Amino acid sequence: MKDDTTEDEPPSATAADDDDGEKKNNHRKNGKRRLSKRERKNLKKQKTSAAAAAANTTTTTNKTTTTTSPSATELHDSQAPHASKSANNKAQPTLEEYHANYIPAPSVKISKENSDSKSLGKWFPKASVIKSQVSYGNDYLAKLAKEKKKQQQQQKNESNDKNSATVIKEPKASLVLFYQYVNPTWSNAKVSSFLAYLTNIAQTHRTNIGGRIRVSSEGINATVSAASTADSDVDAEFEAAQTLRHFTKDLQNFDADAFKDTDFKYVDGLTADRHFKELKLLPVKELVFYGIREGDRATTNTTAAVAAADESDNGKKEVKGGVHLEASEYHEMLKRDDAVVIDVRNHYEAAIGRFDGQMAKEKSEEQEGEGGATYIDPKMRKSTDFTSWLAEEETKQKLEGKTVMMFCTGGIRCERASAYLNSQIGNKVKGVFQLKGGIERYLKEFPDGGFWRGKNFVFDKREAISAGNVNGDGGVIRSGKKEGKKEEEEKMLEWGAECAKCKKPWDRYIGKRKCYTCGVPVLVCNDCMSQSSSSTKKKKKGAAAAASTTNAAAVEDLKSIRCPLCVSEGVTVPAEDVEWTDNGVRGRPRTSSFSEGGGEDNDKKAPADGAPKKSESKAAKSVLKWGGGHAKKKKDQRSWSRRPCQFGAECIRKDCFFYHPERESKSKKET
Repeated sequence: MKDDTTEDEPPSATAADDDDGEKKNNHRKNGKRRLSKRERKNLKKQKTSAAAAAANTTTTTNKTTTTTSPSATELHDSQAPHASKSANNKAQPTLEEYHANYIPAPSVKISKENSDSKSLGKWFPKASVIKSQVSYGNDYLAKLAKEKKKQQQQQKNESNDKNSATVIKEPKASLVLFYQYVNPTWSNAKVSSFLAYLTNIAQTHRTNIGGRIRVSSEGINATVSAASTADSDVDAEFEAAQTLRHFTKDLQNFDADAFKDTDFKYVDGLTADRHFKELKLLPVKELVFYGIREGDRATTNTTAAVAAADESDNGKKEVKGGVHLEASEYHEMLKRDDAVVIDVRNHYEAAIGRFDGQMAKEKSEEQEGEGGATYIDPKMRKSTDFTSWLAEEETKQKLEGKTVMMFCTGGIRCERASAYLNSQIGNKVKGVFQLKGGIERYLKEFPDGGFWRGKNFVFDKREAISAGNVNGDGGVIRSGKKEGKKEEEEKMLEWGAECAKCKKPWDRYIGKRKCYTCGVPVLVCNDCMSQSSSSTKKKKKGAAAAASTTNAAAVEDLKSIRCPLCVSEGVTVPAEDVEWTDNGVRGRPRTSSFSEGGGEDNDKKAPADGAPKKSESKAAKSVLKWGGGHAKKKKDQRSWSRRPCQFGAECIRKDCFFYHPERESKSKKET
């Protein structure tokens, strides 16, 4: 989905030739004779054998060390970095080492007018956007990768490695994902104080952070990144990781009771392009909108031990969320054949990955019974669809008498969904359980994937992660990428992970393509995307007319692409022709020509035979809106800026959206 992040591309063949030329010149400058081909081969063999001997020595040393002292990951598992070990086999730092040199963020007074507030559409009218002072462009990172490769080649060819240049410092990024519901809820004054506190941290104290933070009286939902600074002497990976540990310590200083048990999920050792270029602070009414009444929301969160102790207590009637299970406990429960596992995410997320490994025909020896928990996809376009799905009789029959398990990306959506399910049919199921920390925590506990299959769609620069791929897929599509295995492609097609246009297996959301009829992200492969790119317009003059016609048809075809849900449901009414009510739920067509859900209009007479039925046009039950209209507003501003203002030089608006040639020429003269 995110086309603004890129991966480091390998240097071209010409660049490699230039590198060889520079190496030749360096040998001549130093007065050294260039080694022959045979001499270089012998030297390479000597280095390989020496490296193998050193590796064997290191392995034996590490084995003896492991038996005597526990690792830092064992001591501080919940706070330790995601990566198990760095490239040089160093043990990960402890929490105490990360908190060394910690300087608390200063408290700030609340000003009446927040000068940093900025409207990001009608959803976020009072947002704050703070630019990170550390940001690495794609060109810089590509250049750095090229220089690093050049240095590695020089070190291979030189006989004396001790005299080689210092290693180029590669910038690194870290992420922390977390949410926290507070009880009792915060007052409006405390929410304002917290937002001012976060703004001050990002502007003056920890200027190398970015991300998105939603804040309400309920609590906080955050994805925060940090990048290492170029001029620091500290190890790049350690610096980025330490910044986020200090940031979470700042939160605990603000409200110790609220954040004492927060599950901070750290992901360290990422490439620098995974860092957000700005920090967005978004004041909201609800952290995750489900359209659920206040009385149906969870008042308490319980663990498995607490739930067992409270089974006999039927005194006060409390709305409880699902029992929080650790990843290992959840993994064991997935083996039960009396359980169902509900995917609380949207269908476009479930299309590329899910928990159905426990349902495999070829089971492991430790798994008992006929099969594991049955996977259920509610096929939601957005979280608000959950209540209508649960109200269906078919859904209630599937869940009755079952052990209900839930999961989502990081855990926050399960909080609302599990509480609502408990309030509606809690007495008809054996119990409601949810995965603590979500898929992020499960993949950390089971690096091989466990029962997880496919990719986990994430809402940050990584785009999607999977077992063994913590850095994610985000970035450009590499040329010459190998196709997946036949088994994987068949599984992708079974889930619906295919290009919406050519129907080949595909599991990356690129180009920000949206469904024509409901607005959700759509899978479009790189080949189909390239058909609508501007590069296809560069044709020979003789075929210019035919090429432009073909290109225009391809672009129009991509614009009218529908998601698998709309195709299966027969939805045909464009999303832009639907009036949105209640945050996109119960979308109604603007004209009476269409009907929601394709139902018949009994008040009108049936059309004559052969005439098209108006009710055949069907609108989606819910429509996904993006950013409360902020993106559309920016797009309109860009189009307006190309139109001359009708008032010309007499226009008194300094922030006029329309084009003013006289102002442009004036600004050029001043510069």
